[in-house]
Formats: sequence, structure tokens, C-alpha cells
Amino acid sequence: MARKSRARSRHKARRGRGRRVVTGVLAAGAIVRSGWGQFAFGILIGLALGIGGVFYLGGLHLGNKGGAKVTTLNASPVQKPAQKVAEAPAQPKPAPDVVEPASPHAKPLGEEAKVAAQASKPPAPAPAPAPQVATIAPPPINAGADAAWLKNSVAFSVPQGRPLIAVVLDDVGVARNHAELAIDLPGVITLSFMTYADGVADMAARARAKGHELMLHVPMEPLGHEVDAGPHALTVGASEGELLKGLAWGLDRFPGYIGINNHMGSRFTQDERGMQVVLAELKRRNLLFLDSRTISNTVGGKLAVRMGVPHVMRDVFLDNEMDEAAVIKQLMQAERVAASEGQAIAIGHPHPATIAAIRAWMPKAAARGFVIVPLSAVAKLRLGASG
Repeated sequence: MARKSRARSRHKARRGRGRRVVTGVLAAGAIVRSGWGQFAFGILIGLALGIGGVFYLGGLHLGNKGGAKVTTLNASPVQKPAQKVAEAPAQPKPAPDVVEPASPHAKPLGEEAKVAAQASKPPAPAPAPAPQVATIAPPPINAGADAAWLKNSVAFSVPQGRPLIAVVLDDVGVARNHAELAIDLPGVITLSFMTYADGVADMAARARAKGHELMLHVPMEPLGHEVDAGPHALTVGASEGELLKGLAWGLDRFPGYIGINNHMGSRFTQDERGMQVVLAELKRRNLLFLDSRTISNTVGGKLAVRMGVPHVMRDVFLDNEMDEAAVIKQLMQAERVAASEGQAIAIGHPHPATIAAIRAWMPKAAARGFVIVPLSAVAKLRLGASG
């Protein structure tokens, strides 16, 4: 009996569970038939399909027991970096002066096509040589034994490798007492006598006997009419005949000089026509021209080169300030030029302060290794002359 009662109880329980299942299914069906039910049912179906696909495709093993390893989803093996293909060396770009303009109809080229096109491109033709301009060498300077500038120079032995300084005092003779101070200086100082000085021939002869090298100081037109260059000055407006007459008057005042330098002349030495007349006469007489450079744009040096006239240019003015200390300062500047260039030419005047400064400076300059020389020694060196 007891067994029958238990069997009946289990049967009733199964029937109850069956009824609940049927009831749940019916309820679910009712929900599905409603709008919200259909939406929810679709979501459930989509989730089921998605999870199933993941299990199938990703190889996920759920419920592994015993610590089985779980495979990561969508894992892909580590890819080794591909070996880099060696690139062809870049073609050198053409020089800017041979680049050709691109055609407006050309299509863009790929990199390989560009390289091939560059490699097959014929080399650009060499640029045409510049037309040769005929140059006329200047006429040679007369440095032979018959050249007056060498015949009248003072013999002087120039030591090798020592910087040379030539000191020229011009305006000599205008003031007689100052001229005597200049003549009394050591003979290596060059004296340039004023053409119109009274008794100039006698003073020049005594200076030459003392060992001085002689120059002729020729007056030339300055800038500004308020400044008087003196009698027989060479002027820009003068004719060629007038210029030659005035120059000859000065050149005939005394003998034995090596050449001339300009007294004033800041206007005249800019005038090519007038300077050509003067330089042509100096060349005819084989005389030297020392350009005092009273103005920076003098044409004297340029024309002298073109005409083959021996010439040199002044480097330093000594006494724009007539003070002994100022003159010493300028003499030190002459030393710097000589140390840099090998030689220097300084021009001053026979003022007492200038002469005192020169006397004090000369032994000290010699102790520093400088050699005080006549002007012709520097001229020979600069012009490559001997004699």
C-alpha cells in the first residue's frame, strides 16, 4: 500500500510539472504574439545565434575541467615583419643651370619610370664657353739704365726680408728755415722741392750732396677756388699746350730728381684728360710719378698703369695734425702697413714738429726691424725694377 501511495504521489508531481510547463509555454506564446513579445523574442534568438557562432568560430571551450587552457577569441599568430626590400639609390638631381622645364602635356611618372627616364636621359650639353675678351697688356715700364728715375736714384742696399718705409717730405723750399731743417735730416729721407720756391736749385743741390733723393713738387688745381695752389699750377680747364708749358717750367727748375708728386691737385688728379698729358710727358722723360692721393678717386694710378708710366701711391699722411705726438702716431701706422705689405710710403711736410718726430722715431723703428729707405727703393720693389 505504501508503495502504491508513493507511486501515486510521484505521478501527481509529474502531472503538476507538466501542467506548469504547458502553462509557461502558453504564456510565452501569448507574449510572442504581442508586439513587445515579438521584439524580445527576436533579441533572444539573435543572442543565441551570436553565442553559438562565437563558440563555433573562435573555438571557445566552456566548462573545461582540470585547468584546461582557454583559447583567446580571434587570436592570430604573431606576424614577423617582412624583410625590407633594398631600394635603388636615388638618382642625382641635375644642376640648376641644366634643368629642363616640364612639358604641360606630360603624364605623371611612377617612381620606377622616373628612375628609368633619368637613367636614359642624355647628358646635358656643356655650357658654351664665355666669349674671350681681348685684353691689351699695358706697355712695359722703362726700368733700363737710361731711365732718369733710376739714374737719379740714391744707391741703397736693401736687406732681404725686412719691411721698408720711405718717408717723403714735400713743400720743401717754401719756407727757407724749414727747408734747412729738412736738409739736415739723414739722407734716407726723400725731399720733394716746390717748383716755385726761391733759390730752389741751390737748395736741391745741397740736399743731393747730403745724400737725399730728390723729387719735384708740382702744383695742381685743388677743389675750391679759395685755395691757391701757387704759380704755374696745372688746371683742368687748360689746353694741352698750356699744361705742357706749365709742366715744363717746373721740370726745368733743377736737375737730378727721380720724378714728381702733386702739390694739392684734388681736382686735377680726377681729370683724365689733364692727367694723360702729364703722364705722357713723364713717360717721355722716363720719370716716376708719386701720387700723393689728396683725394680718393684720383685717376693717376689707373692711367699710369695703362700708359706704362712708373708710379707709386702714398700710403700714410704724417702731419694733418701738426703735433709731434700725432706725427709719431702716424709713423706707427706706416710701420703697420710696412709689416703687412712689406713696404710703406709716408708723406709729410718740413714742419718743426714733423722733423722732430721723425728724428725721435728713426732709431726706434730701426730697433724694431724696419728699414728707412729712399723712395726709389720702394718703387723698385713695387715695380719689379732693378738699378
